[in-house]
Amino acid sequence: MVPIPQYPLYSATNAEYNAYQIDYYLDESNGWDLSIEQLEEALKKCNDKCIPRALVVINPGNPTGQLLSKDTITKVLKFAYKHNLVVLADEVYQHNIYSPDTGFISFKRALYDIGGRISNELQLASFMSCSKGYMGECGLRGGYCELVNFPEDVQQQLYKSLSARLCSSLLGQLTMDVVVNPPKPHEPSYNSFMKEKSSVLEELKQKAELTTKSLNSLQGFSCNPITGAMYAFPRIDLPRKAIEIAKLVNVP
Repeated sequence: MVPIPQYPLYSATNAEYNAYQIDYYLDESNGWDLSIEQLEEALKKCNDKCIPRALVVINPGNPTGQLLSKDTITKVLKFAYKHNLVVLADEVYQHNIYSPDTGFISFKRALYDIGGRISNELQLASFMSCSKGYMGECGLRGGYCELVNFPEDVQQQLYKSLSARLCSSLLGQLTMDVVVNPPKPHEPSYNSFMKEKSSVLEELKQKAELTTKSLNSLQGFSCNPITGAMYAFPRIDLPRKAIEIAKLVNVP
């Protein structure tokens, strides 16, 4: 199951492995939130086409720029458990949060807070990268995947598969290490690191606000507030005359 709009890597991967893609649509009218009703509806439509295996959730959103609440994440996890789905949580923009009222909640944190059988049984894979986020080192390819509640034999098969592929460069791996192990408060570089990080995130926040304001000032354009990640996904309403002319020349 893949969100629409989505990061095209997921549809490309489905095509590579000849897997059936179940599209579920984010709710633009509600800030691109994720609706459980939409997930249930998408699942029903594929009953005769495939056996659903996994649910992809991108938070903060790419390319929609939204941040999911803990309540929504909890509902998604319960939905996945109900339908025996592996959750693939793309959280590579977790540091890019621009809303003063909300903070990032990881799927792992929400899963543990649920407690009971769901916390102990639901299989969750979380993704993080140094090529995205506030560091934005797009030329340095590095990242990790954390597996929760996956059987040991499944992890071994995944490790075997990854071992047969090319890995991230040494520089990318070193950068990823710095991202997950930033300077500590007692270390000499801590203050300069935090100053630079805060400066970058504040600048990105200002750009997010400017982008939203600029798009909404254009005739025929509307855009939800950007509360996370690095993207805006505006709606473009075409003039009625343009639509009529397109119909006359058989342009859909």
